[in-house]
Parts: sequence; C-alpha cells; structure tokens
Amino acid sequence: MRIPIFFMALVLGMAGTAAASGPDGKLLARLLAWGDHDGARAHLAATVSEPALHALHRTHLEGLIARQQGRNADAVALFRSVLVIDPDFVAARVELSRTLLAMRNFEGAAHHLDILALNANDGIHSLAQSGLDHIRANRGYGAQMHFSIAPSSNLNRGSGHQTFNAGGLAFAIDPGSRQTAGMGVTIGASAYNSFILGNGQALVASASADLTTDIEGSRAEQISLNAGLSWQGRVGGARFAIGPIINATFSAFEPHLMRYGLSGDFAASAGAQNLVGLSFTALGQDYASETYRNGFRVLAGAQLTHAFMPALRASVETGVDIERTQSAHLDRNGIYGEVRVERDWRGGFSTSIFARYAREQYLGNYPGTGAPRVDDRLSAGVTVSNSQIDLGGFTPTLGYSYTRQFSNVSFFDHDSHDVTFGLTKAF
Repeated sequence: MRIPIFFMALVLGMAGTAAASGPDGKLLARLLAWGDHDGARAHLAATVSEPALHALHRTHLEGLIARQQGRNADAVALFRSVLVIDPDFVAARVELSRTLLAMRNFEGAAHHLDILALNANDGIHSLAQSGLDHIRANRGYGAQMHFSIAPSSNLNRGSGHQTFNAGGLAFAIDPGSRQTAGMGVTIGASAYNSFILGNGQALVASASADLTTDIEGSRAEQISLNAGLSWQGRVGGARFAIGPIINATFSAFEPHLMRYGLSGDFAASAGAQNLVGLSFTALGQDYASETYRNGFRVLAGAQLTHAFMPALRASVETGVDIERTQSAHLDRNGIYGEVRVERDWRGGFSTSIFARYAREQYLGNYPGTGAPRVDDRLSAGVTVSNSQIDLGGFTPTLGYSYTRQFSNVSFFDHDSHDVTFGLTKAF
C-alpha cells in the first residue's frame, strides 16, 4: 500500500501546479521505491526550473525521502513547510497526515484528515476515511491541558442600564449586576481512553476539569467537572457517536448545578466536498439551592460544511435550545443560526470568522413586567493561529468577539467586547 500512496500524493501534488513539462510522477515514485533519491532530485531539477515552484516541490520531495528513511520528525517539519508556502498543496497534507499517524499524533492527523475528507477526489476522500478509521481503532488514551486569559468589557454579562422598569416603577440595578469589565482566567485539563469493540467501533471514556476565575477577584471561582462514555462507530460512509454525559458545576467551591443525560452526533458526506452533521443533547438539571430552576434542557442542531478548496471551508449551522424549569418565566424556547468561514493562509496562519444570531422566547410573564421576556443576541468574531509558533510545546490562539443582546427586560440588555488568548498542549 505504501508505493500507491506515494504515487497518488506525487501525481496529485504536482499535477495542476507544475507546468505541462513538469516532473513525471510515475517516474519519481519508481525512483523513490528504488531508493534512488539523487535520481529523483535530478529529475525534479531538470523538469521544474522556476525557482519558487522548484523550492516548493523540492521541499515536498525531501519530506518523502525523510519519511522513507524513517526520519518522521524531519518529514513532518518539511511537509508543514510546504503547507506554509501553499496551503492547497494536497500531496503534502496527505503525507503529513500519514506521518503524524505513524508517530501516533492522532489529534494532529485528524485535523488534516478531516480537511482531506472534504476533497472532491474519490481517492483522497477514501484515504482520509481510512485514516480516520485507523485513529478510531488505535487511539488508545491521551490527555490535553489548556490555559486562557480573556479580557472583557462585560465579564459578568451584566446589564448595560442603570435602572430596571417593573410595574411602572424604575428600580436601580445593583452594581454587581451591571456591566463590569475584567479579565477572566481559565485553566483546565481533559483526558480520554478508548476501548476497541471491533468492526470499526469503540467506547471512549472521557473526563475534563476547568477552573475559571478573574484577576480582579470580583467573581466567585467556577469549577466545572465533566465525564462521558461514548459509543462511536461507522455505518457506510457515515460516522456516529452516542452516550451518557454528566457535568457538575461548583461556585465558590460549593455545589451549584448537576447536569446529566445523553449526547450524540452523526456526520455523513453529502456529495463532493460537503459534510452534513446532526447533533443532540438532552440533560436533566438539578440546582443545589435554586431548586425552582430544576428541570431539563434539550439542544439539537444541524450543520452543513462545504470545502471550496482544501484551504477554504465554510459551514452553516442552525438549531434549537429548549429549557423547562419549575417557573414559567424561566421556561424558554431558543433558536440559533451561525455562519463560519475557515481559511488557511500562506505563512502558517489560520483564521476562523463567524457570525451568529440567537433568539430566546420565554413562556411566562417576567415578574413585574406583565410580558414574557424575549432576548435577541447577535455575535461575531474571529480566531487566529499560526502553525509556525510553538511556545514550549503549547499552541497559541488569539480570538476576538463582539456580542450584543437586545432584551425587552432591561436587566438583560447588554453588549460585550471579548478577547481570548489561549494555549493548548496535547500529550
């Protein structure tokens, strides 16, 4: 299987980017198979003379040679260098994902395989699906830790108003419930362990913990503990995951909320370069002290992702968020829609831009107002990262978002500018 994949990567990578008199992919594949590396270099030099194009293909060729010699770390660096120059160079992404798989860097391989799975070429699509199956069958266990700081113009999502109208009277909103700037800090870790069931199926146990606070000390520390068990598998070209989840939240180290229920998702190709996803989560909710909020919450969504090219992808998502409690004025029906565009750029930069709208219609009259509460929330933002930046093994990301919530109850009317700087490291 090794030589056919080399052949596919060479042909697809060099056809369409090199000139008509470019390198012979079949010949290069044979030269590599014979171990004639100097012959492969000489053929490339003779057929690709344009300096920038030759440098691109020469870097890719050196990555293939390093991979063949078992120098996987060097091969990864070389293939990543190719993608820094040209994010649409499919052959380099194919070989990078294969090399990361060989090194058991499953998180990194999955990122590139998910992109390749949207490729219009059936061979590349099948190769990506096989790689994802390999990850599912060999994932084993792993862990990740993350850290982020998040300056915000409205850290507590407090009201942007000074007063709240109820029963024809204006009441002052206490300072703690008004818009307050601050800097949030989150540190956390997650881990998983996979148990192979055969026939492309697995049970994945996962757990995570996060601590969130703020530098100013104006908010109580929040601790979130999560655990889940997911049955994952594949039916034809579609993938599914379903299983129980549980979440416990603590405020100021005291129990606050317990959620438990079932979560699942389904993803399938829908024609060339399209992926359709469905998801749902159904949760029971038990509050430690605010028992009037006990009840359940159901979330469901559908997403369509389209790859315009390997380095440019867009997705559209819509869904519902329904909550029922012991108090009618807290019961709500929510809907949302989101558009997201992801782009890999020359130089190793990646960007993700989104715009989102959500509407929450509450069912009972809000106390003192004589009408149900209605919130309309608009948000937009961008996240930037660079694959060339490595801070002691941590991958940094920088994000900005703006949120504006319009509410007929002024207590919940606010806006917020938020910046997030995060660091993530997988083990």
